[in-house]
Amino acid sequence: MGNSGDEKSEVSTSKVLTRLLLLIILMGLLSSTWLFVSWLNKPGNFPFTKVELINQLGNQKSNELQNVTAKALNGGFFSLNVGELRAELLTKLPWVKSVSVRKVWPNKLLLKIIEHKPVARWLSVEANNNLNDTQLLSQYGIVFNPVLTDKQKQQFAKMTLLTGTHSHAEDILKNCVNMIKKLKQLGLGVKQCGMNKRRSWMLKLFLDNDLDLQLGKENIMQQLERFIDVFSGQLNQYLSSVESADLRYSNGFSVKWRAVDSLDTGLKQSLQKKALNNKSREQNRNK
Repeated sequence: MGNSGDEKSEVSTSKVLTRLLLLIILMGLLSSTWLFVSWLNKPGNFPFTKVELINQLGNQKSNELQNVTAKALNGGFFSLNVGELRAELLTKLPWVKSVSVRKVWPNKLLLKIIEHKPVARWLSVEANNNLNDTQLLSQYGIVFNPVLTDKQKQQFAKMTLLTGTHSHAEDILKNCVNMIKKLKQLGLGVKQCGMNKRRSWMLKLFLDNDLDLQLGKENIMQQLERFIDVFSGQLNQYLSSVESADLRYSNGFSVKWRAVDSLDTGLKQSLQKKALNNKSREQNRNK
């Protein structure tokens, strides 16, 4: 009987010792793993020696890119946070639209950068309308503000200036592209297009002198088409005499001429005939 109790006690003690030994081994493994991971993540271990750009850049300055990625060269393969580097590239390099970052064992970092493609200059009406604050607008209606070289300033100065609020930039780009296409029917180029502070649409066209068009807030395409229709054909020769036109009327528009004396009899008759034709078409539509 007594021997049985001693055997049970010895078995119980043996189990406790076994569990304790296993616990010590497990803690040792965890500690070793933690130390190993900590060692791997030290910036000085497995450092990057190469940062490779796998595509060419058009506008982004290489020295700015090098300054941002310099931190990666001071880090290690396991310590570098790819997400943080990607976010930093997007934040600090205005030309960058998107970027992918990939580690290649044992010491290489691969970058692929897609740049914004500017299609117009941009001036926010939410600011003070200082032309020195002009930014750029991408093909997707994204406003960005890079530091331009003198060569880039000359290059982009030829682009159409779009105006409006940042929240409407994409819609403004779409509408202005459509209006630019329509005005090509008259052989006119667009110098400025967009909305003013009152959210009213306006255009400034290239002629011998600038021609200003006021379009209002609604039905802007219909109003522009009416202007194009009137000045197509024979009346096109008188466009250079137009200083501005207010298209915000439901059935026509008003014109301010540069020189009233130039309104000869032929022009007056042409305008009257055009007006009668337009009125006739409107009546036929309403029948």
